[in-house]
Amino acid sequence: MWIVNALLFYYSEHIVAGREDVDIYTALYWSLITMATIGYGDVTPIRGLGWIVAGFAAIMGIIAYTLTISVIADWFLSLSIRRSLGMAPLKNKEILVIGDTDTCYELIDELRLNNYLENIGFVTPQQPRKALDIDYVVGDPGSEDVLRKAGVEKAKHIFLCLSDDSKALYLTLLIRSINKEAEIHAVVKHAKTEQLLREAGAKHVVSTRILGRTIASALFEPGVLTILTDIISARGKGDLVEIKITEKHHGKTIREIEEELNQKDKKHNYKIIAIIKPDKTYTITPSPETKPEKQDTIIVIKGQKT
Repeated sequence: MWIVNALLFYYSEHIVAGREDVDIYTALYWSLITMATIGYGDVTPIRGLGWIVAGFAAIMGIIAYTLTISVIADWFLSLSIRRSLGMAPLKNKEILVIGDTDTCYELIDELRLNNYLENIGFVTPQQPRKALDIDYVVGDPGSEDVLRKAGVEKAKHIFLCLSDDSKALYLTLLIRSINKEAEIHAVVKHAKTEQLLREAGAKHVVSTRILGRTIASALFEPGVLTILTDIISARGKGDLVEIKITEKHHGKTIREIEEELNQKDKKHNYKIIAIIKPDKTYTITPSPETKPEKQDTIIVIKGQKT
């Protein structure tokens, strides 16, 4: 429309009216300014045909700009609605939570408290039971199309918290066929599934049997249960954290690493309670003079200072 209006103006002013001051470049400039309804007045048409062209250009300019803005606004609104309904694809999510149980919501909440909010995507078979401030996809988790829509091929960590162990096993195999590098973590009910999931490629598998062992502590070690419940979540007064031993800590003793951690953070106390080797062997309550090696991992209790 910009070019059409410019050619009409050039025809009405240069050819019909014989104006030498109106060339094709002037006509293009006039068309743009008129369609934008700015109208500086430095180039004006001669009455008659020129006025008709000017009116046509102004009307078409309003229509063109209005349609453009409407299309863009509609696209953004559509995308926003699709995201709010879990219909839009997820992009660049390093962490995917897949499932339909309360464990999923607890898991998301814990990841949020540990500042992973922007990296979390949620795949659920139905609309979430409560409002979430993360992106999610609603669909059958067992569908390859849904998983690809959620970006499973690029995810680094995938958590499975489904109500059906057989679905967890099937999903592990399906995800592994799409993404061979992702670390899969799963919550299951039965010991047999726990073993099969590990053989299928899941890195960490937690059985709900551990809940029975934990709750039993309420009978003979209630204090242990209280502390354990506190330190496994970032919401409590303490938190269990792990730190990789790098060149920075290499050659230092447990005592020296603790002192360094306590000096850097004035709000918390740090106590190293375990050392884990790369082969997953570990030592509980290591001696203060022990020197962890590079690639070791130390488990630390981080507590609030009183």
